[in-house]
Amino acid sequence: MMRDRKKIAVLLSVLAVCAFLLQFLWTRGIYGNLSEDLCESDLFRQMKVTPAVYRTAMEFAAENSCDPMDVLTVIMILERLEPAENVRLDTDTWERATAVLEEKRGRAFAVVRDAYRAVFGGLECFPVSSEAAGGGRFSYENTFGEKRNYGGNRVHEGCDVFGENPQSGVYPVLSVCDGYVEKIGWLTLGGYRIGIRSKDGGYFYYAHLESYEQEFQVGDTVRAGEILGLMGDTGYGEEGSRGKFPVHLHFGCYIRTAHQEELSVNSYPILQILDDG
Repeated sequence: MMRDRKKIAVLLSVLAVCAFLLQFLWTRGIYGNLSEDLCESDLFRQMKVTPAVYRTAMEFAAENSCDPMDVLTVIMILERLEPAENVRLDTDTWERATAVLEEKRGRAFAVVRDAYRAVFGGLECFPVSSEAAGGGRFSYENTFGEKRNYGGNRVHEGCDVFGENPQSGVYPVLSVCDGYVEKIGWLTLGGYRIGIRSKDGGYFYYAHLESYEQEFQVGDTVRAGEILGLMGDTGYGEEGSRGKFPVHLHFGCYIRTAHQEELSVNSYPILQILDDG
C-alpha cells in the first residue's frame, strides 16, 4: 500500500512538472518574442495575412463580439507571424492568449495590434476598377522587396497592379478606405501620386497616375471607393515623363513606428484580401 502511494505521488509530481513545462512553453510561444519593436522586423513587414486568415479573424470577432484587430493580432502572434492557411481559433485559446498578453506584455501587444489595424483596418474596396472598361480582371504579384535600379539600387516598396487594357487613362484608381489626402503631386519615381492617410493610421500610396480625378488639396477627406485618378505610366523623370514602363498602379502601404515615420509593409496581402471579397 505504501509503495502504491509513493508511485502515485511520483506520478502526480511528474504530471505537475509536465503541466508546468507545457504552460511555460505555450506562454513563451505567445509573448516570448513580442516587443514594441516587432513591427519593424522583416518578418512582420511581410504581412503574411492571407484572405483565409483574415476571414477567420473577422468571423471569430463577429461571433464573439470582440475587436477584429485584437483577434487578428492574437492569431498572428500565436502563429509567430507565419500562420497556416487553415488556422483556427477557439474561445478557450482566445481567452488564455488574451489573458497572458494583457498580463505580461500589454503595451507591446497594443503597439503590434495598432500596426495591424493601420494596415487592415477599414479596408473596403480594391484600388482599381474595370467597370469603365467594360469589366475584366487585374493581375498583380508579390514583388515587395524586389530589387529596383532606377535612381540607384533600392527595393520595391509596394506591389504593381496591371489591367487587361494596356492603355493609360482607362482604369479609375480608388481609395481602399476612408481617410484624407496627406500628400499629392509629382515625384521622380512615382510620377503623379497621391497618398491617403486612413482613419486607422495607415498611409496608402497610389503612384504613376495618368491624372487626378479632381484638384485634391492636402487635408481633403476621401471616402472608400472614391476615384482618386486614372491608372497611367507617369514617372522616372522630370514632371510629365511618361511611357518608361507599362501602364500600372503602384500600390504601397506605410505605417508609423516608434523609430520610423514611414515604414513600408507588404501591400500584397491587402490586394489579395480586397480581391477575395
